[in-house]
Amino acid sequence: MKTSIAVKVISVYLVIVMGSLILAGLLTNRAIKNYVIDMTRASLVKYGEQVITRFEDNGRAAGSVHDKASQSNVASLTVAAQTIMPEYVVVDPAGSILWNTFSKADYHLLSKVSDVVVKALEGNVAVGVYPRSNPVFEFVAIPFHYSLRLPFDAVHSGPSDILALPQTKNPHADTKVVALFARVSDIQRITSEIWRAVAQGLVISSLITALVGLLLVRRLMRPVGIIKTAIDRVRERDFTAVPVVDTGDEWEDFATAFGDMVQALQAFDEGQKRFLQNASHELKTPLMAIRGYAEGLRDGVFQPSESFRVLDIIAQESVRLKSLVDELIYLSKLETLDEVYTFVQYDVSLIIYKTIERVHPLAKDRGILILPDVPEEPLYALVDRDKMVQALLNLAANAVRHAHHQIFIRLTLRNSIELIVEDDGDGFRDQDEERVFERFFHGAKGDTGLGLPIAKAIIEKHKGQISAENAEGHGARFIIQLPRQGE
Repeated sequence: MKTSIAVKVISVYLVIVMGSLILAGLLTNRAIKNYVIDMTRASLVKYGEQVITRFEDNGRAAGSVHDKASQSNVASLTVAAQTIMPEYVVVDPAGSILWNTFSKADYHLLSKVSDVVVKALEGNVAVGVYPRSNPVFEFVAIPFHYSLRLPFDAVHSGPSDILALPQTKNPHADTKVVALFARVSDIQRITSEIWRAVAQGLVISSLITALVGLLLVRRLMRPVGIIKTAIDRVRERDFTAVPVVDTGDEWEDFATAFGDMVQALQAFDEGQKRFLQNASHELKTPLMAIRGYAEGLRDGVFQPSESFRVLDIIAQESVRLKSLVDELIYLSKLETLDEVYTFVQYDVSLIIYKTIERVHPLAKDRGILILPDVPEEPLYALVDRDKMVQALLNLAANAVRHAHHQIFIRLTLRNSIELIVEDDGDGFRDQDEERVFERFFHGAKGDTGLGLPIAKAIIEKHKGQISAENAEGHGARFIIQLPRQGE
């Protein structure tokens, strides 16, 4: 089952977004817990300072030590806009409970934090939770100094409630400790309220992010539909379907490359059509001649004395037909088979001299002078010697056929190795220089129309370039550019 790119992209996008939100939620939840605990402890410390102030102001006039402190003296705490009710107890170094909001039924809880009270009696503010495994209270113990104005038994009868404390290190007699407690359930309630608000924000953010993602994916994938439509039209051999994508990103580059490919396919398709038309024409001409003369001999059209001439014409046309077929096969091999090439480092100057030796009989027969311009220093390139001689020979023979008096063969070294073959003939007409490398294209003095395409195929297999142009004033010029040695 196929899955569209859009579905894959949005799926990956949503997985990343949801994973990020879950991670953010976990980290935020932990941060909220730590924040609420820190705020609660800070609020307890501040509240403890208020308790100390009231205790110092009221002394032991707040009623019997055994009585619970008046609720009118107990205020609530506000943590993160939420209210909690703290509880507290004031003890001295002997463990006497001087003031508290605890009921006697909860005194056993105080004995569980006696170590913290002792730490506070030694002059250190202590914080923590009880019990550690499954906390019920968050507490803060704050030491302070206060001397009672009257003896304990002067205003109270009976013994004070005692909190059993471990041995302390030289506590000061005036040191007192106020231990404040906040229930963990209250802290959890505040954390839940904050987390609920944060979770709502995360959900809304998720929905907005998903919507934005869908819009972005839709915009991102729009060029896919345009290009796919163009591909379907090209498949139907409609080469006018060039997609227009103006996104300023890789899709635009892809559409531009696709458009270039469509133009190349169109040119190739037109070239193939011309090739088939030209090939059928070039092959049909000798075949028709052979067929006509053969049928004439069969039907007695020719006199017996003409038989040898007719057979000679049939033989010539057969040779021409074989030459066309051989050159077509050779050109196909040059374009498609790399194994027909054997590349070696070779002096290009020697290739020119070998070409001149082979084209000299044709030039002498036509009265054409060959003028080489070759530097004395050798110029090496990675070439197939025989194939390069063949390519240059095709160009030189073409120049000899069209020249009036002379041809020029030059070798220079610039950014690349440059070979120039130029004649002093009439030059190109009607922009023929743009078509001279097409198969079976030839001028009035052309032969098979395959020599220049063969030369072009060989040059391109050497990673070179070949072009044609009119020379200044007269004649045609062919320019070959080959990579320098080591490039």
